[in-house]
Amino acid sequence: MDYMLIIFFASLLLLASGAFFKWLENIFLTGPLIALMVGIILGPEVIGLLDLKNSRQDEILKIACEFTIAMALMATALRIPVNFIKNNLFSQLMVLFPGMLMMCGLSSLIFYHILGSLSLTESFLIGAVITPTDPVVASTLVTGDKAKKYMPAKLRHTISFESGGNDGLAFPLVVMSILLFNSGVQEFSIEKYLLNDILYSTVLCSVLAYYTGNIFGKLMHFTNKRGIMNKKSLFPFSMALSFLLLSGFNLIDMNGILAVFAGGIGFTKHINHNEDLKEERIQESMERIFTIPVFFLLGIILPWQEWIKLGWTSAYLIAGILLFRRLPAILLISPFIMRKQFKFRDCLILGWFGPIGAAALYYALHVKKQTGFEDIWTYTSLIVFGSTLAHGLTSFPFEKLYAIKKNSKAPEKSSVK
Repeated sequence: MDYMLIIFFASLLLLASGAFFKWLENIFLTGPLIALMVGIILGPEVIGLLDLKNSRQDEILKIACEFTIAMALMATALRIPVNFIKNNLFSQLMVLFPGMLMMCGLSSLIFYHILGSLSLTESFLIGAVITPTDPVVASTLVTGDKAKKYMPAKLRHTISFESGGNDGLAFPLVVMSILLFNSGVQEFSIEKYLLNDILYSTVLCSVLAYYTGNIFGKLMHFTNKRGIMNKKSLFPFSMALSFLLLSGFNLIDMNGILAVFAGGIGFTKHINHNEDLKEERIQESMERIFTIPVFFLLGIILPWQEWIKLGWTSAYLIAGILLFRRLPAILLISPFIMRKQFKFRDCLILGWFGPIGAAALYYALHVKKQTGFEDIWTYTSLIVFGSTLAHGLTSFPFEKLYAIKKNSKAPEKSSVK
């Protein structure tokens, strides 16, 4: 397989998405959806121009997903106002922690009930993998002029914060599911799990990453103020920081994905009032560069034959996950988050816009390698495909419908509390 051909078409997609961004936004098409469709068309099942089946497709896609997630998490951290997290911490934590646990449980039950042939541990594996709300796809729903016009800032920032946080926080769930699945081969130690995967890889990792990002934020501000920095530019600085956090914390066996988001939050503290993010449009640039290629790759390697063998079960799984994975979880915690920040209509929108994307693909490939459970890729890629299609086609229309129902199409205020 000539990888230059893949790079050529991925680059062409990036150029086209940049040149026709406004037009694509007006016809309600998202970048990941377009990239996915183009990958399918050029892939082995349609034209057959590109085929990765005889190469190291798992390794290639896993690395692409990891770097894509890192860039998306840094961009997500940069667009969340620090005062929003402070003023809405309780509601954000309710959506993040109880919401994440319920989504994992509901997803596991859906697979266990619909398929019937899976064990509880196998269902838990899939449920944990598809738990995180993907920051890559979510960014296309909450950024851009259309999203800012129709969706309130509180909803956009809530989806951003949740998608950024639960990407890394889902890792302990994934590790637990792997340990339970492999418990017949190796003994599951709850003490080791709590010490290594919870306290060390999650809690300590978050603290260290936050202060690391904080230090680099101070460094950037200091060097720029003193004239030491050649030219003030957030794009290369934040990109380098995201890769530093990802690689550095992975090297010490910590959660690199969580580290990027926690470090990004610490970094953002020092640039919100000193850097003009709207002028650089750093979030859109960072995300487009990495989002388009990973969904393009996914389109090339989708396991169509395995899906066909599932028959109508494929449709039932997609519908079950999209309708009953997230929405019931948000509605169950709605009494705790509706008091000040949200109304029932807001909870419905929040319950629908929970896309599943690159994070689930990354965890699926990790689980497949650790457990040898081959079907994890078939089921996860199916759900990611369904989510990308459903959320890509409904994002702007649903946002517009929400705005009409609320009778509020006025431009949002610049400050968010």
